[in-house]
Amino acid sequence: MKWLRTIMGGSGSPPAQPRPGQEPPLKTISYRGGVVTFRIPAHWAEEYEPDGGGTFYDDAPQSATFRLKIITVETPSPLSAGSAPDVLSSLRQAAEAPIEPLPSGCALIRYTQSTIDRGHRLLITYWSLAHVLPPLHARIATFSYTLLEKQRDDARFQHELELLDREVRASIFSPELGVTSP
Repeated sequence: MKWLRTIMGGSGSPPAQPRPGQEPPLKTISYRGGVVTFRIPAHWAEEYEPDGGGTFYDDAPQSATFRLKIITVETPSPLSAGSAPDVLSSLRQAAEAPIEPLPSGCALIRYTQSTIDRGHRLLITYWSLAHVLPPLHARIATFSYTLLEKQRDDARFQHELELLDREVRASIFSPELGVTSP
C-alpha cells in the first residue's frame, strides 16, 4: 500500500502505531454516508468496494482484517422499534449463538468460525447487528475480524478484538431509509 500513499500524496511512512498495551487513537468511520457509524484504530487503512462493503486493517505484515457488509431487508409484516432480536432470529447463526439486545435498540449475535484459505488456518469472529426501520425495513450489518488461527492467543490481537467488540456494540445506524453514496 506504500504506492497508494505515494499516489495520494501521503508521506510514504506508515502512521504511528500504538505501543503494546496502550489504547490506540480511534477514528470514526461514517460508512456509506452514515448508514452506520463506528470507530476503528486511527492508523488503519480503509478500502471500499463500489458495490458495498468495507475492509479495514493495519497496513503491516501478518495483520488481521476487519470487514463490514450491510443489507437492508423489507419484511412482509410490520416491525416495531423492539423487533431487532426478531430480525436476527431468522439467521441460521441464531440457533448456535445468543441474541443480545443492546441499549441502542439494536440486537447482536457474535460467533466465531474456523476455516482454511489457501493453506492458512483462519479464525473469524463475526458480529451480526440488526437495526429496525419501522414499519417494514431493517438493516443487518455484519462485521468480521479475521486473523491467522496461530495468532488467537497473541495479546495484540486479543486487545484488537476487545476494542472492536466494544466499538461494534456502540455502532450508530442512520434512522433514515435510503441509498447513500460511498
